[in-house]
Amino acid sequence: MASFTKKEIISTFFRLLEQKPLSKITVKNIVEECGINRNTFYYYYRDIYDLVDDIFNIETEKVTSQNPVHGYWQEGCLQSMHYLVEHSMIIHNVFNSISLETIKAYLFKVAHRLLMTFSNKVTEGKYVPEEDKRFIADFYSHAFVGTFLDWIRGGMKQQPEKLIEMMGRLLNGSIYDVLRRSSKDIKFG
Repeated sequence: MASFTKKEIISTFFRLLEQKPLSKITVKNIVEECGINRNTFYYYYRDIYDLVDDIFNIETEKVTSQNPVHGYWQEGCLQSMHYLVEHSMIIHNVFNSISLETIKAYLFKVAHRLLMTFSNKVTEGKYVPEEDKRFIADFYSHAFVGTFLDWIRGGMKQQPEKLIEMMGRLLNGSIYDVLRRSSKDIKFG
């Protein structure tokens, strides 16, 4: 029952986001539309921003768990971009209502998890210090986040496949090469 109620709150929140900006949505709107009382909402969430944070975490988990490594970083990014395009009205209403830092943190979390998964996969059986892998994932995650934010600010007009192709020209092999150079195993690669 609890998971059904939580899903219904999230679903209702998405429906409202398709109609108006996040800053105009109240707990009262959600509970009336959802058919629950305020106490039920507050049982799950402290406020609307706690709900947004939970949704970011759920969506991050979906993107990163469905795409472990088989397509490297491209498939994870492409999946994320298609999700953003598919929900463009919601993204627009959230993007214009919450802090840029919150959006950056969400995108960074997705990119970082994908890059760490990739790093761990390609360095299996090799010695690459965790500190190096984290730094490499941090560095490339910042590049991804900046590119994604520019794309969102630009109205997501550029085709995701085209943007990923352009990023691929810059990145394909470079992450692997940096990991190889960080390796203490001379026979790496």
